[in-house]
Amino acid sequence: MAEDDVVNVSASNEGENQNNPNKRKWRKKRKNFLSNAKKYAKKGQMGRGTQMPEELYQYFVGILEAIKAGIEDEEQKQALVNNVLDRTKGEELNIVGNQLGCRVIELLLPYAIPEDLERYIEVLTPDLRRLCADNFSNHVLKTVLKVCCKRATEHLQTEEPNAGSDSDDDETPKKKRKVKSESQSKYSKEHIKVCHDFTLKISKYALNNLEDFVWDTYANHIVRASLKCLSGITLLPGEKPKVNLFKEPVLQNKGIPPHQTKMQYRVIPEDFKELVKEFANRLSLWPQFKDLPYETMTSALLQVLLFAVKNVDKTLTRHLLKKLLNESFAPDDWVSDSADSKKDKDTEEKNENGEMEINVESANLPPVFKSEPSVRLLEAALFVAKKKMYTQIYAKCFINRLGQLANMPMLNFTVQRLIDNCQIKEEFEPMFEELSGGFGALLVCGNTGVLVALAKACLRLQTKQAQYLQNLEAALQCGDDDGQQHFAASCLRLVPYSPSAEIRDNFIHIHGSVIMQTMLDFQRPAKVVTSLLSMDTERLVATLSDAKGCHLADALRKGRQVGAKSRDRLVAKLEGHVQQLALCQYGSRALEQLFEGASAERQLALMQQLSEKAGLLNGSPYGRIVAAKLDVATFKRSPKSWQKARARSDK
Repeated sequence: MAEDDVVNVSASNEGENQNNPNKRKWRKKRKNFLSNAKKYAKKGQMGRGTQMPEELYQYFVGILEAIKAGIEDEEQKQALVNNVLDRTKGEELNIVGNQLGCRVIELLLPYAIPEDLERYIEVLTPDLRRLCADNFSNHVLKTVLKVCCKRATEHLQTEEPNAGSDSDDDETPKKKRKVKSESQSKYSKEHIKVCHDFTLKISKYALNNLEDFVWDTYANHIVRASLKCLSGITLLPGEKPKVNLFKEPVLQNKGIPPHQTKMQYRVIPEDFKELVKEFANRLSLWPQFKDLPYETMTSALLQVLLFAVKNVDKTLTRHLLKKLLNESFAPDDWVSDSADSKKDKDTEEKNENGEMEINVESANLPPVFKSEPSVRLLEAALFVAKKKMYTQIYAKCFINRLGQLANMPMLNFTVQRLIDNCQIKEEFEPMFEELSGGFGALLVCGNTGVLVALAKACLRLQTKQAQYLQNLEAALQCGDDDGQQHFAASCLRLVPYSPSAEIRDNFIHIHGSVIMQTMLDFQRPAKVVTSLLSMDTERLVATLSDAKGCHLADALRKGRQVGAKSRDRLVAKLEGHVQQLALCQYGSRALEQLFEGASAERQLALMQQLSEKAGLLNGSPYGRIVAAKLDVATFKRSPKSWQKARARSDK
């Protein structure tokens, strides 16, 4: 799809990769847009879509190359934007309908001066119906809408962190925010009004043509973009920010990780909120509303609608969720397919193994679990639901089915989202009990993300931590005294321990690493720490030198219940291997974390080892960074001077 509006989920672990973790997963090489544009020109085709003069096409190819090379100077960047947009005068409609032209204009419009942006608004407005349904012009129209909305609401934003974040507690008193006046904005009142009016115009146009736009592949995205702008959505859960080719940093605007449940919203005016309500009310009155979750395009639209309404009207959000739950997800009149077991058996013989399991297992599941689009909408519903509504969704769709759902390739992600959004300890405990006997089955089928979600919930809600550890030990066959010494290695690999099996590689499962990090923050992590200290030194060094394993050092340092003596014992265990860690990318990072968490005595021992190989450190790019951060040169010259400088920096 052209836009990542559908809630993204992590890829499932395939059985083949589980059996052979070292097997490389080849990805199809991504096509290069710029090289394709040049190939079109060589063939005499000036890109797809509307045709541009060859001279103008080659000009845009050169501009795209310049942008891709990177322009860090702000004045040069603005000069380039102004020159290119000025060059498009009189050719705007022709350019935005061309594949290359729309790509370049889409990149430049966020930096356009008010005069250029208003010119594009004036040119695009008379021909909205055609542009909304065009596969290239559609992108430019969305960009103009987003830029206008941002400029129209910029003076409403505050510098306070989380000013527009959603709150899960309705009773939490909201602090009054200091809102900037329009005179403080870098744009004039006239330009802000033009942007405000255009945002409303496009959104109302989409609302008036909703019956047509919902089913149109490209116009559907205009409706979604309107809802996102009107409700102040910056990023949807799992959606990654688009990185502009001007090489802008996006650290402050990252996508929302799968196991977090907070969203950031921009502050928006009341007339925007009223329009969002109108979208929701109209869609909910459609006679075919109950069927919308089962189509990919309409499900994606409903997902955006739920996230939009969440920031506008809590009562309307509850109404939409209740309507979806009772009429679409699990209606009262739905009939289990278990009676048609004979028919299912016939289907088993004809289909492949994967499909066969889905048909048999889904026999007693509500309709929402029968198609992927509806499942993704259910995940969005779990995200936006308040406590009472969350309980209703859990009771009608999930209760007594978690074990079955957690072992299915597609539906285990929905179980993860259910657990992630659980905020009540008493509600989580029966979920845990239902899944506690199936840890081994989850390891076998590869749906280990469920184990991650359970670990994080145990930590978040401060419950069932000892039981989680016991169940995981049993699943990894590390319950006896001999097996407990190998618990850390087995957990990192997420492979059951076998005394007869020889481990020849240092493979680390990403979920295994996250589970270990989470358990180190449990109230009683003694077993986990002891198992880590029992690891073979070479394997421990290899683990800390791995991209996924190095984060264990962070967990050991920050773990609230990890004792200082345990940290020092781990540092002592690495004696003789410190230089090896310092010379590699991830090992040097782990070494810094262990150093910060160690006692003063152990820090001196580490510095002594590093100073003995100062020349070797300075010959490596990563070692050089470690040497500079820890000031190895000063220590080598005078340990007492280093200690004094360290004491001053700590103060």
